[in-house]
Amino acid sequence: MSADSWNADFLPRTTLETLGFKALGRDVLVHSTCVLRNCGAIALGDGVRIDPFTVVSVAGGAEIGAFTHIAAHCLLTGAEAIVIGAFSGLSHGGKILSATAEFSGGGLAPPMIPADYRCDRAAPVRLGDHALIGANSVVLPGADLGDGAAFGALALIKGRHEPWTLNAGAPAKKIGMRDRDSVLAAEKSFRASLA
Repeated sequence: MSADSWNADFLPRTTLETLGFKALGRDVLVHSTCVLRNCGAIALGDGVRIDPFTVVSVAGGAEIGAFTHIAAHCLLTGAEAIVIGAFSGLSHGGKILSATAEFSGGGLAPPMIPADYRCDRAAPVRLGDHALIGANSVVLPGADLGDGAAFGALALIKGRHEPWTLNAGAPAKKIGMRDRDSVLAAEKSFRASLA
């Protein structure tokens, strides 16, 4: 497949502009099969790419930082804000939830039930710059991931995670550290190439 035929599947800039995003950076690619709800509360930074069959439906708004990649079949959803820093990535099938039903009791779970009868847990989610989320991982409401925090495939991510850590498991736990200096040097070099 040529680069031209691949890019043809992404929405043209003129279409993106008609969707009324809160902010729309330069060179943004959003695949034509994506579902985007509440675009007026979605900010996309320069160079963001959102791949096929991804759903972004966040009542509290979403901010996706520059040069962040959201792979195919991902889901960003919930009642509270989701903020993803620059140069971050959400791998295939990853999910970021800023609200979930509370299953231990106290209410009904289906979303079509009025709020007075449900027992939901909602909290903002933040991923720092250079955060990486492995394939089929789930980020739960209230997660706060420091800059450079990285998570292996199938991770269950909740709570606060320190910057530049390598994490894995369900629930995700620290297993090592990333090389902060080399990542930031690569970012600096990349940004210089854009000038």
